[in-house]
Amino acid sequence: MAAPDIGSCVSAGIAGLKKNPLAHIAATVLVGVVGGVSAGLLTGPMVVGYMRMVRIEDEGGTIEFTDVFKGFDDFVPALLAVLLSSILVSIGFMLCFLPGLLLIGLVPTAAYLVAVGEKDGINAIKRALVAVKDHLLGSVICALVLGIVGSLGAILCGIGVFLTLPIAFIGSYHMAKQITGGDVRVLTNA
Repeated sequence: MAAPDIGSCVSAGIAGLKKNPLAHIAATVLVGVVGGVSAGLLTGPMVVGYMRMVRIEDEGGTIEFTDVFKGFDDFVPALLAVLLSSILVSIGFMLCFLPGLLLIGLVPTAAYLVAVGEKDGINAIKRALVAVKDHLLGSVICALVLGIVGSLGAILCGIGVFLTLPIAFIGSYHMAKQITGGDVRVLTNA
């Protein structure tokens, strides 16, 4: 397991967006709309679906924006992994900010683990905690950079986020892949 390469995560995000901009923009909008309409409860399956979509593309497959719904195939693990890891990060931010900052890579890593085959949401969080802890500085910096990149689109009257959020989503997939080693066989035997 290697520390995340921030440049390659951002580059992968840009390359992924360039490869299929309509699918990524539509999927990002769907994640936001479905997550918003459900008061955040369906965000987990949608984020896991987006991670699966990026994985298909990363492995050379063809994607469609509807692939974002593939996270519902593992609804409970996806819901638990993203919701509970988000709560942990939020509690960390409430505890003098620093603990939340140290855990910032937890949510995308837990979502990634479910996307690549972890069938237990709690176990995905435990394994994500180990991966983030093992690469603490790199995961914090990479997640912060991707968060900044994703937020930059707000400068253009908010419309730019349709281009910058997909870069952050795709980059987060690659960060999680790097800190977990990316080998599904290793992940499922952990």
